Amino acid sequence: MLYEEASIKTASQLRNIAHSRLVSELSTLSLPEIDEIVDLVARVIPAGNVPGVILNGLLRQQGSAPPPDTARRDINLIFRGIKQTLDKAVYGAAFAGPAAVLWGYQNLLKLAGKDPAQAFPDGVWQFYVTYALREDSARHANETRGFDAALARRGIRLSRVDRCTAWLMTAIHTLHRYDVHLRNEWRERVYTHLLRQITRGTPYAARCAGLYRQWEQVRPYHRPPEVNDMDYFTCRRVAFDRFLEPVLNELPADLRQQWLEAARQAKAKDLPAYQRQMSILARLEPGPYGETIVPISLDEAQVGLIYQGHYYLFPTRVFGKMPNAAALRAQLTALMNTAPDRPAVSLIPLAQMPRAHLPALITRLDARSQQSLADLQKAVILINGDRHASHLPLARLRQTAERGIGSHPLTIIDAGESFVFDQSHIFFDGIGGAALAEIMTNEAVEWAEYLHTLPPVRPARQAPLPLVIQLDPQQLNVSPARPEADAENHTANLKAIQSLRRVLRRRNEILSLTVNDLLVLYRAIHAFTYRPSRSLQNELRTLTRAGDPLGQAAREALGMLLPQTRRSPAILIPVDASQRAPRDRLYPVSFETPLQELGLLELHQRAIQFLDAYPPDSPEYARGYRQFEKIQRRYLATLAGFGAVMKQAKEIAIAGEAASVEAVKLLAHLPVPLQRLLDSLPNQFDVLNDLIKGREVFSNIGQVAPTSTLTRFITAKDDNEKKTLAWGILTDAQGVMHISLRDFRPAVVKLVELGYDKLAAQITQEYLDAYVRGLNRYVEELYRIALAQRPAAQG
Repeated sequence: MLYEEASIKTASQLRNIAHSRLVSELSTLSLPEIDEIVDLVARVIPAGNVPGVILNGLLRQQGSAPPPDTARRDINLIFRGIKQTLDKAVYGAAFAGPAAVLWGYQNLLKLAGKDPAQAFPDGVWQFYVTYALREDSARHANETRGFDAALARRGIRLSRVDRCTAWLMTAIHTLHRYDVHLRNEWRERVYTHLLRQITRGTPYAARCAGLYRQWEQVRPYHRPPEVNDMDYFTCRRVAFDRFLEPVLNELPADLRQQWLEAARQAKAKDLPAYQRQMSILARLEPGPYGETIVPISLDEAQVGLIYQGHYYLFPTRVFGKMPNAAALRAQLTALMNTAPDRPAVSLIPLAQMPRAHLPALITRLDARSQQSLADLQKAVILINGDRHASHLPLARLRQTAERGIGSHPLTIIDAGESFVFDQSHIFFDGIGGAALAEIMTNEAVEWAEYLHTLPPVRPARQAPLPLVIQLDPQQLNVSPARPEADAENHTANLKAIQSLRRVLRRRNEILSLTVNDLLVLYRAIHAFTYRPSRSLQNELRTLTRAGDPLGQAAREALGMLLPQTRRSPAILIPVDASQRAPRDRLYPVSFETPLQELGLLELHQRAIQFLDAYPPDSPEYARGYRQFEKIQRRYLATLAGFGAVMKQAKEIAIAGEAASVEAVKLLAHLPVPLQRLLDSLPNQFDVLNDLIKGREVFSNIGQVAPTSTLTRFITAKDDNEKKTLAWGILTDAQGVMHISLRDFRPAVVKLVELGYDKLAAQITQEYLDAYVRGLNRYVEELYRIALAQRPAAQG
C-alpha cells in the first residue's frame, strides 16, 4: 500500500473513535484540536486500524497513564501495524522510524486524556533508546591514551598477563562500585540544581547559578596519590562535599534548611530509580522492534576477556567478595600458556546483524553454542586483550575488533598505545561515557602499579576454558546492518576560533557565539559551498559507465556531491538535560540554519571582497568604507542573532521551561528570519518531534579536563535510515580538536556494499577535510571582517 493511501485509511478509522462521546468526556482537547492530532498521527504512523484499537483501549483504562508494560505492548503493535500496512519499499523510504512511533503514541495518549509524561517514568529519551539505538551503528566510542603513557613515565613494563589482569580488575571493581558512581553523578547534578532553584531571586543567585560548571572544572577523575584509605568513588564524593561546603555556609539558615529538605526528599524519591535506570549490571534482550533491559545481579554478572579471538568469562564475585587479583593473575597465566583445542570463531557477524534477527538465528545453533552465547550475555563488560591498530579511524577500529554480540553495555579494546571504549547508547550518553572511560583508565593504572610490585606469578593448576561456539556460514545468511564509511580530522584551528570569539565579544557582548555555534553555522555553509575534487569527480564519472548497480551507485554519488542538490541540513544537537533531571539524560534539539533567508553567504562574500580589494591605508578603502560598514554591521547583527537563538534553544532544553518574556524582548532587533526561527521554538522541546526532523547528528562533548587523556570520540547514529551523517567532536587536553564523521548517505552505503569501500572512505574523508579547511578559512576571514575599522582620517 502507498504511504498516502495508508494515512487516509488510518485517519478514517481513528477519527471514528476520536469523535466518540468517551473522548469528549476524557480529553481536554477541542474538536478542531482532536482532528488535527488525528491527521498528524495518521501521517506519522499509518498503521491501519491499530491506532484506533489502541485509542479504544486507552479510553477504557483507569488512571492518568497506562502501565509501562501496556505502553511497550501498544508501541510494538504500532510497529507491526505499519510494517503490515506499508509496502516494504515504502516502509524503508518514507517511515521516520521509532521516533515517529513514540511521537504518535504520545498523541494517542493526549486524545485519551492521559498524561504522556507518566507513561514514560524513566523519561522519553530512555524509552526511545531501547527502540532506536539498538543496532551496531548506535554504539558510540571514545579513546584514552593514559594507561601506557602513565606506565612509561613510571618506567613500568607490564607482561601480557598483567596488562589483561589490570583491566579485568578495573572492570570488576567498577561493577562493584557502579551504584556509588551513579550516586555521585546524581548528587552533583541535583544538589547544584536545587541550590540554583532555591536561591533564584535572592542575593545568592549569582553565586549558585554556575555551580555545576565550576564543579566540572575541578572534578577529580583519579584518586589523589597521597590517599590510601578511600577508593576513587569515595574520594570524589568527599571532594564534592568540600566544594559545596563554603557555598552552603554563605546561605542564611532558612535557605540552607530549605535546600537540605529538598535534597533529602529528592534523594529518597528519585535516586533509587535513577540507579536502577542507569545501571550497567544488565543485558539487552532483542525483540522484533526494541530491546528489553534485563537486570543482572552482581552475583551472576561476569566480565569477559577476548584473547586470540576466544571468549573467556570471569566472575565478579567469588565467595561473596571481589576476586583476588593474584588469583586472577595466576588464572590468566595458565590461560595464556594453554592453547585452545579448537580455532576461534568470530562473533563480529552477530554483532553487525540486525538485532531483530538475532534470536531466530541463535535458535538454529547447536545446543552447546546456544548455551555459550547465553553465558556470554552475563558478561556486562568485555575486555578485548588482542592488540589492534590505533592508527585506524575509531569507527573502523571498533568494526575490526571482537565485541560480543551487541547485548552488553561496554567493550574495552586494547589498541596498543591506547584503549577504546565501545559503549551502548542505551546505557551511556556521550559525555558520561567519556568520563567513565577516563575514570577506568586511571583505575587500571593503579592496578598496573600494584601488579608490578608482585613477585613472579605461578600459573593456576587449571586454565580457564573458552566458550565453545560454532557458526555455520549458511546460518549467517542475513544482511548485516547498514554499513558506513568513516573519516577523522585533527586540523581545526581552535586557537583561531577562540581569538575570533574574543574579538566578537569586544565589539559587542551580544556577539557571544560558542565554539559549537560556529561549527554548526559552518556546517550549514559547507553544505552549500562544498565542491568535490576533480580527481574524485573523474573517478566517479568513469564508474558511471560501468553496468548497474555500480554505475547507478556512482551516478547517485555524483548527484549527491554536486551543488544542485544542496540545502541546509536539519542538524540534531544532543543537549545535556541531566543537570535539571538526571533521568532525562539529554534532549536532542533539531536546528536548521536559514542561510539563504539570512543572506549570510552574500554578506560574507561582499565584506571579504572589499577587504581583499583595498588595503586599509588606501584611498579606495576610505571611499568605500561607509558601504562596507553597513554590510559589516548587518552581518555581525545577524551572527549575534544566530548565537542568541542557539543559546535560547539550549536553555529551553536544559531548563525544560519557556524563556522569560524579558529575554525575548531583548531579541527584538533580530533579522526577520531569525525572529521567525525564535518564534518557532516551543515552550518545551518535543524530543520525539525533533528526532523525526533531524537528518544529521552533531555531537560535541567539548574540551576535556586538563588532566584527561581522552583523544578521540565517535557519536552514535540512531536506527532511522534518514539519519545520514554523524559528526563527533572532542577537544583534548592539549587543545586539539578531533572531528570524526560517520557517513551513512545512501550512495556511500551502496559503494561499500558493492566492495568499493576505499572509494566510499575517500568521499567521506574529502568531505570532512573540506569542511575543516573551509572552517579555518571562514574563521580567518570573519576575524578580518570583525576587526576592520573606519579609516583614521574619518575617525
